[in-house]
Amino acid sequence: MLVSPEIQEKLWKFTTKTSYRSDYLLQPKERGKKIDLKKSFPEEIQNFVLELGSGWGEVAIELASNDRQTGYLLMEKKVNRIIHTEKQRKTLGLENIRYMTVNFQWFFDELLEKEIFDRIIINFPDPWPKKKHHKNRLMQGDMLEQIYDLLKPGGKLLFATDYGPYARRTISLFRKFPKFVWEEKEYEFERPGFPVSFFETEKRNEGRRIYYLNRTKVR
Repeated sequence: MLVSPEIQEKLWKFTTKTSYRSDYLLQPKERGKKIDLKKSFPEEIQNFVLELGSGWGEVAIELASNDRQTGYLLMEKKVNRIIHTEKQRKTLGLENIRYMTVNFQWFFDELLEKEIFDRIIINFPDPWPKKKHHKNRLMQGDMLEQIYDLLKPGGKLLFATDYGPYARRTISLFRKFPKFVWEEKEYEFERPGFPVSFFETEKRNEGRRIYYLNRTKVR
């Protein structure tokens, strides 16, 4: 999101003043200083997955439970959702989950090292259906550039939405961005073997069609 330096500074101060405290929360303290993920997780963890907008954490909790050798970084700006997820993490004794409460549309590329993630997951971002609000959508050309920079070569981007116009717009963005390629299908309506969130279950029960767009980073 393009905003003036003055607005950025105000947003940064807001970001660093979150009331939530946890040993599992990665809290940036200085602008321009990237977070060292490898030092933020247990030493044996060398592979990382980022979920942008982790919601109530159902997807990440299941993935982290089934793959405890991978570190899962959850970016979610709503603190009550992080607190809910943390209760589940603590109950299960998962040491491979960390959180960030920053708004990733503001400070995404300032905080994280390049080519650090094996996968980036984006599930059901706000579709901003009104045309005048389309500029607020997460999936924009500059965001794809930032995601590309954060993924390792061969890394995967997994995107899902139940809003058809948003899916079509995102497909169009990908077609203009040849550094991401699809492997088997350009989009699908099923994602077998992948965790299903409460929100996705609700949408399916309403009869909504879900669009899954999977892409791989190439040089």
